Amino acid sequence: MLLYNSQARCRTLVVDVDVPGTAGLELVHQVVSLLERCGAKVVVDRSPAGKHHVYVPLRDGLSVEESGALAKALARRFPGVDPLPHTTGATSGCIRTPGSPYKDGSGYQELVTPLDTARRVLMMRNGSEVVGALRRELTEELALGAREALELARPLEELEGAVLDAPFVGRVLAPRLVSLAQEGLYREAGYGDRSTARMALLCGAVRAGMRYEDVVTRVEDGRWVGLVELFQNANKPRMLLGKEWKKALAFVARSQGEQKSVRDCNTSEAVEVTRGAENDVMVDEHRFVRRWRAVLDEMEAVEFSGPRGMHARFLLRALAAAAHQSGSRHVEFGVRSLSLSLPVQPSTVSRVLAELREEEDPWLVLVREAKGTRADLYELRIPARHVERAEHAELPRGKVHALRPAFRELGIVAALVFEAIERGAPSIETARVRAAVSRSAAYEALELLTAWGLVERDGQGRLLAVPERLGEVAERVGAALVVGLLVERYAAERRVWLERLSRHRVPEEWWSAVMREGPPSIAAREPERVSVA
Repeated sequence: MLLYNSQARCRTLVVDVDVPGTAGLELVHQVVSLLERCGAKVVVDRSPAGKHHVYVPLRDGLSVEESGALAKALARRFPGVDPLPHTTGATSGCIRTPGSPYKDGSGYQELVTPLDTARRVLMMRNGSEVVGALRRELTEELALGAREALELARPLEELEGAVLDAPFVGRVLAPRLVSLAQEGLYREAGYGDRSTARMALLCGAVRAGMRYEDVVTRVEDGRWVGLVELFQNANKPRMLLGKEWKKALAFVARSQGEQKSVRDCNTSEAVEVTRGAENDVMVDEHRFVRRWRAVLDEMEAVEFSGPRGMHARFLLRALAAAAHQSGSRHVEFGVRSLSLSLPVQPSTVSRVLAELREEEDPWLVLVREAKGTRADLYELRIPARHVERAEHAELPRGKVHALRPAFRELGIVAALVFEAIERGAPSIETARVRAAVSRSAAYEALELLTAWGLVERDGQGRLLAVPERLGEVAERVGAALVVGLLVERYAAERRVWLERLSRHRVPEEWWSAVMREGPPSIAAREPERVSVA
């Protein structure tokens, strides 16, 4: 059961005594004794493992910060009390209530307090005077928590990393800001007060390209319930949000030196590139990539069937997107970046790339192997068996999509069915054929897409895709947060690799000897260290 409502308010303070047996029973008595000294009426339950929960129902709700601070203070006073239910945030904080099945299936959470007493306590609840008395009792522990939070506080000006550039996705909020918006735990995010945390979050939203209406929508539909928590002390939160949004716009503009970021759209117009042919033939690279995509669209269901083929289909789309981005059929993207277009590990991307380039008449060829900071360089090619088809193919319009973030959680089959409907398939049977998936999988995907509001029916019963909801769904299923975490992880791994390259110089002769004679002995295995000063 969730501990916070849609307004990020907690109506029941729960003390989770995470110690079984006699020691746990003694700890429960100590906790209940302290609460009763403060005038609280409580309800107690017990798990099949012998652990207990102590419930303190409240008339007036507590904010995420207030309930979390009290839970941590109780945990400092009583080692063995777990503050986690109240400190995981407004959308994650939960507890197993009496009557709930236990996690290992061994039984049910059992009510210890007599039922009539429990009913009376839940109806009457505890007033604000009980909370005040509890705070006075835990003054020292609360002060210690406040001092620790201040030590971790981060200044507002430290906004580097607030927005991440994710390949094939675009600009996304950093995971710490996503968690702040969803959970409202500003101290855990490193901010000393709600005001600073709000401004940091709003500045991040500005940098991510959001509008004021986007922020309001996220607050109203519950995606950013943590932001509601950050406005708990405000008399007119909606008015204050509008004022602070204007301040965030000004702050970001000032911090960027009034310089606007300009991005080239590589799919809007052709870019002519000279490839050094005999007569310096000017090649329309974007037209070639669109022609390559057109042939792939026709043939992918035939040549890349089955679960393994689905990975290849979306990887090839990611390469097409990368080619449009770079303005060339030659693509130099690392497997980590490419893995963001698939719900798989970079090692799987490496394997699929190897399988594709080793085909007899491949869709891509390896031009240059990775070295140092440079990734493998691939060239997209139209297989010889499809050259004639390519001459007459209708060039696709619009943007090519790799796997969009929402489908990292909803699945590749759902992505293929959605794409078929988005391209005009009026029925699930037509979508199934175009997506090349089984009938049962297609119907399951349609049910999932309909449940999330990504597919609707018009007045004639035809299927319609709703792509504008993809961003919201990605946030609700946690896919947007996953992408941000992966981008941060891959960036950290690249920093480690670059640091290693800067500390070690590996001469060409050393690599040549390894390729010719095999790995060196252990004594000679470490390359020469050099100073980068």
